[in-house]
Amino acid sequence: MVNTASGRQPGLVLLFALTIFVSAFLLFQVQPMVGKFILPWFGGSPAVWTTAMLFFQSILFAGYVYAHLVASRLPPRQQRLVHVVVLALACAAALFVLPHAALKPTGDETPVLRILLILALSVGLPYFCLATTGPLLQHWFTLSGSRGSVFRLYALSNVGSFLALFSFPYVFEPWLELPTIGRLWTAGFWVFAALCLASAILMARHAGGTTAPTQTSATPATSQAPSGRTRLAWVLLPALASLAFIATTDHLSHDIAPEPRVWITTLALYLLTFIIAFDNPRWYRPALTAATCLIAVLFLAGRAQIPALFGMHWGYGVSELRWLHYIALFLICLLCHGELYRRRPTDPKYLTTFYLWMSFGGACGGLFVTLVATNVFDDYYEWPLCLALAVLLACRVLWFGKATAAQTPGYSHGYGRSLALMTLSGLLIACAFWWDNPMRGRVSSAQGVIDTHLDQSRNFYGVVAVKERRFPERPDMDHRVFYSGQITHGIQYLSDRWRSAATTYYAKDSAVGETLQWAMERKPSLQVALIGLGAGTLATYARPSDIYDFFEINPEAVRVAETYFDNLSQAKTRQLRIILGDARLRIEQMSSDQKYDVIVLDAFSGGGVPVHLLTREAFKAYAQHLKPDGHIAINITNAYLNLYPVVKAQAQALGMGFRNKFQERDMARYVRENQWFVMSHDRDYFARYPSINRLLRDDKGRELGPENLHIEGVPLWTDHFSSLTPIEWRY
Repeated sequence: MVNTASGRQPGLVLLFALTIFVSAFLLFQVQPMVGKFILPWFGGSPAVWTTAMLFFQSILFAGYVYAHLVASRLPPRQQRLVHVVVLALACAAALFVLPHAALKPTGDETPVLRILLILALSVGLPYFCLATTGPLLQHWFTLSGSRGSVFRLYALSNVGSFLALFSFPYVFEPWLELPTIGRLWTAGFWVFAALCLASAILMARHAGGTTAPTQTSATPATSQAPSGRTRLAWVLLPALASLAFIATTDHLSHDIAPEPRVWITTLALYLLTFIIAFDNPRWYRPALTAATCLIAVLFLAGRAQIPALFGMHWGYGVSELRWLHYIALFLICLLCHGELYRRRPTDPKYLTTFYLWMSFGGACGGLFVTLVATNVFDDYYEWPLCLALAVLLACRVLWFGKATAAQTPGYSHGYGRSLALMTLSGLLIACAFWWDNPMRGRVSSAQGVIDTHLDQSRNFYGVVAVKERRFPERPDMDHRVFYSGQITHGIQYLSDRWRSAATTYYAKDSAVGETLQWAMERKPSLQVALIGLGAGTLATYARPSDIYDFFEINPEAVRVAETYFDNLSQAKTRQLRIILGDARLRIEQMSSDQKYDVIVLDAFSGGGVPVHLLTREAFKAYAQHLKPDGHIAINITNAYLNLYPVVKAQAQALGMGFRNKFQERDMARYVRENQWFVMSHDRDYFARYPSINRLLRDDKGRELGPENLHIEGVPLWTDHFSSLTPIEWRY
């Protein structure tokens, strides 16, 4: 018989720990799995991840509501019976965890609502069941009479989440197709259900002999109900942490370095702070964390402005900026979760209430970004807002924290208050300089250049903006720039002489320019499909007899291209169409009689890659609408990924010849460094235009030879299998 008086029930504790760990692992495995599965259905937009995060946070909150109601309204026996029924229903639903093809959108739906509906119908119930496990089993743990901190089980659940997060892209994704991963996940869910059922049965055996519940922490117990102020902190602190996580991810992805693994790192840091804060009180030092958080935010917010104030000219590279953001995110989340843990309930009967409000706060962070910021702000202003709120929280901890002296050796309230005042002053200076940034709607003049920010807007697909640059001494160089985030997607001269010149990635000596000119030489009339509009630069190649179809997913990009650039309106062709929606969906919906001479894929600048446009199924659709002697030109310019092996495999699968051309930067013509891949059955074309790879040089400028882009072992990408890990640039 178990000695419940001593609180030693190792079998029960081990079972609870294993069940919570498995549930957390599955919880964070299903998020990237289902998110990746539906990504091709919505144009590969990064906002799919943000919307999916909103869904998962909301269902997590619903699961915590369920756990709270069951734990507070039902006796233990009925709790177990109700949860077993929910488990049985979820086990059946887990068979269909990957969305059915019937749920695939047609392209006319509101993306956010459609994504939420698809996720609810496919993974909603199993995810809900997993979400209930943590708080409900921790509640049962307090009823079992086991000693120890129940919050260590919460820390363990975050360890499971942490491992799941990294195992998907680095263990499962590179080797298995999504349907296979889905079947393994379903089997894992059934194992979890069995563990949960075993926990309920074992709890029933212990129910008769348990003593009064032990305390949930080592701090003195109190049965006093949490105050309204405490409950408000249970909401606001996790809301700020959630906002920091999502806002930092968006900011990094769109404005600094949109690497494909950014969201994994930020989410991992977010989870790591939960593990540290909830494992043991000794890991979180309030004053030290608040002070370092203030310093990190100060350096981050004033990275360009504060040095200039003192006549200094130092800054950070992309890697340094990325890591500075990671450090700031980690410290902000640790500060929030550490303060949240300090306000945890000491009476077990308030445990599920605590988790309920905490999950509500986390969902509020996602709701604010997805439903408020996206529709109200014209840029990612939630990120500086997050920094400002973090500063206020850190200053409050330093200014009013009465317990910090005992928890942080050497801490002095005087030092803390001085640091708080200095940081606030520094941030005010940084904000003053930031507000004067020309990308904030003002006109600035520097080094003989006048920059004017003309337009900026934001929607589900991101931020688009237009800037005009004028050179008083060289008016022939005046131009406008089209930005998607911080990536240049088109430049047009303002002078009549150069207005129709093809710039950036589309010069006449680029691979796409050569391809269009080759086709024009051989045919009096061309039909051209162009995926990605930008500033409409490629329309400058069109002749009166040609037909140009632009496919663009973002309606704001269309508005900007038509309002601030005249590449489209001045195009010589009389048949130019803009087809709004995801290009792949629209092409698949076309009649089989629609054939193109040239198909241009131009959605690959920067770091974000719409994978669904590079899969076997996508290229099959392109080939079905390509004339026998037609060409497919793909812009594979990318600072973070080597896309050459991916498109080469697709060309070989279609039995087509191919060439690669790298073009050096030429800013005198506003030509940017670019790389294109062209595939075709036209042998004469390849005889005239051979491949040209980047010429590598050593540190002393000596030529080392052409760059080798080939990577062994990169498999053919399909809708169910693709991995970015093997093709990341390794310098």
